[in-house]
Amino acid sequence: MQKIVLTVVALSFFMALHAQDSLLLQMLDSVVVKASRIEEPLQNIPFAASVIGQNQLQLGQSQLTINDALNQVPGVFALNETNFAQDLRVSVRGFGSRSAFGIRGIKLIVDDLPESTPDGQAQVDNLAIGLLDQMEVLRGTSSSMYGNASGGVLRLQTEEIEVPLLAQFRTTFGAFGLQQYQLKVGQKLGRFSYILNATHLQFDGFRQNSRVESTRLYAKINYQFANKMHLRLIFNHVDSPVAEDAGALTLDELRNDRRQARDRSLEFQGGEAVQQSRIGAILSRPLWGGQLKAKGFYTVRDFENRLPFQDGGIVNLDRTFIGGGLSYTGSVHYGSLSGNIAVGVDLEDQVDDRQRFNNLLGRRGLRSFDQEESFRTIGIYAIHALNLSEHFSTRLGLRADFLELRARDRFLIDGDDSGSQQFEQISPSLGLQYRWSRRQQLFASVSSNFETPALSELSNNPSGGGGFNPMLNPQLAINYELGYRGLLFGSLQSELVAYFTQVDKEIVAYELATFPGRNFYENAAQTNRMGIELSLGYAFAKYWSVRGSYAYSQMEFDQFEDFEGNQLPGIPPHMGFLAVRYQKLRGFYGSIQARYVGEMFVDNANATKDQAYTMVNMRLGYRYMKNGWQIAPFLGINNLLDTAYNANIRINAFGSRYYEPGPGMHLYGGLKIGFLKKKE
Repeated sequence: MQKIVLTVVALSFFMALHAQDSLLLQMLDSVVVKASRIEEPLQNIPFAASVIGQNQLQLGQSQLTINDALNQVPGVFALNETNFAQDLRVSVRGFGSRSAFGIRGIKLIVDDLPESTPDGQAQVDNLAIGLLDQMEVLRGTSSSMYGNASGGVLRLQTEEIEVPLLAQFRTTFGAFGLQQYQLKVGQKLGRFSYILNATHLQFDGFRQNSRVESTRLYAKINYQFANKMHLRLIFNHVDSPVAEDAGALTLDELRNDRRQARDRSLEFQGGEAVQQSRIGAILSRPLWGGQLKAKGFYTVRDFENRLPFQDGGIVNLDRTFIGGGLSYTGSVHYGSLSGNIAVGVDLEDQVDDRQRFNNLLGRRGLRSFDQEESFRTIGIYAIHALNLSEHFSTRLGLRADFLELRARDRFLIDGDDSGSQQFEQISPSLGLQYRWSRRQQLFASVSSNFETPALSELSNNPSGGGGFNPMLNPQLAINYELGYRGLLFGSLQSELVAYFTQVDKEIVAYELATFPGRNFYENAAQTNRMGIELSLGYAFAKYWSVRGSYAYSQMEFDQFEDFEGNQLPGIPPHMGFLAVRYQKLRGFYGSIQARYVGEMFVDNANATKDQAYTMVNMRLGYRYMKNGWQIAPFLGINNLLDTAYNANIRINAFGSRYYEPGPGMHLYGGLKIGFLKKKE
């Protein structure tokens, strides 16, 4: 069955390449990228970049995670879509692969506000997935633009309301007790507009002890002043009182029962509860032919986590994250030469009030850790893109970051482990581009990245005491990239990129027998990463298109104790994606997509591998529209081939508990009902 499906998908792809009646879904010059700090068409970006539109983010999707959209981007590897206690893990060219939960080492930005904290952590549990309009991914190191922990950039933009009235209700039901309800309302009244999205999720999960319940709110208000000044206010809130953690299994446990939870996860009631709220404001106005922008935001997060051991097994975290910035973007001219500039300053302040208590079979016991941790940063950057001729252009980037980390130990029974660290880092980048025609370009770049350990990583001190782990240092990276982007054979969208990245003092994760389930961190001396990324897109008939991607990577420890020459764990050397879509504004739509993940090592010693697998998903739906009303039923079939695979890998886990199995074939479906009042 698997061979038949893959053969059909492959034949569709080759038919597309030889079709005579082709139609592009999107021309390269219509795709605008903002993640590079200068708003410009995709073909002007001298870096590897991918853009995903609203239909691929929302149409017929379950909207549980952004994993479905990320799978098509070469060099990006997303795990953990089924464990809401650990959150989605995303890596870009290996950056972020060490994360025990959430996103590390990749800058996440939503509606121009940073979701990543200054120490490099980010979670997607508060995203309004049903409101996303565009996703941009920069796949190279980007500290010259965004500072600390920018091994890649993931920028998300929510919908803008451009009609007098929009009202939608969407409901989704599926296997394993899935229930999700979404309400979206928006209006545009002259210079004022707003959009509000509310989502409630209940999901029992594929495995024991994997239930989740959450409610998310997202509101965006826009006002255009008479002098063309624009104000945007953003508010979002998530309340997730339940997110259970089934834990990881050994290979024998996996073969015995894929749906079971780890015994200690049941015994200690593994899971988390979280509340987070954010308010932000962005004010922009024209100035000197460009745009001046000021922004500010305030975030509070209340988090409790129950880990599967007694000593310090309950973590309570109260976080405040405050920040802002001032930036200017505009065009410049030097005689016959022209270009664009972006200059700005970012200020961010993160304070984590972290406490640990003994886990008495799910109940809070005596306090064993009490520490206030702070991470403050100031970043000043300048980016200059210059067209030297009709065919040749350059981009220079430079950023200076000043960081201060402090730990105030309030658990003084075992002594005072308070302390502080300061870092200063200069991050340059250089991009070159040669366009020999309007739709053909070559680009090359050299860029840098630095990444301090996150506060949660520093506070996991293997000595068992407070303060920060004194043996853990920031990692530094430099990336070299050469690529082609353009239209082959007239209308085949294509991008081919080769890269080499050298990382010094790579931060890697490991576990200890005394704290199973808690990750500790250390520095490897040096790692080398190299790879090739290919993406293709083709519209071979009026409503038909095909898109594919492939990534090959070789990432190894160059210098690291007994592991020299070994492959980095948790990163498959081969990844592939292929999708065929039928899509039009009204009537039926559908898609079938196949994702291949090659085998990968799960430990530094390269003693154990997770096997390769192919996942096939199908989406079907119908859109009926009349007099502003829309009725749109949809159906999805995930894991059509009923492949046995692991949705998450816990790297270097103690006791060989590496595996978190994913579900077999399962269905979901739903209905969207909406009303759209157009402009008269």
